[in-house]
Amino acid sequence: MYVEIRIKGTLKQDWSDWLEGLIVSHQANGETVLNGQIPDQSALIGLLNRIHGLNLEMLSFSQGDKSESPNTSQ
Repeated sequence: MYVEIRIKGTLKQDWSDWLEGLIVSHQANGETVLNGQIPDQSALIGLLNRIHGLNLEMLSFSQGDKSESPNTSQ
């Protein structure tokens, strides 16, 4: 499944491997967008637990086909 997660603040781009290989993109408004393919729901739950464990504020979450994502240019 394709996911996009918006987080308040910035994360280092080299955290991609630790975050299930998602692409880490910084936005001009100070948010970080994580997007990419997650193999299954178990991996998604693990990822959300990591975000929670880092005490990060998740602003939004969406899933679906990459073609449905508002950030298909990334």
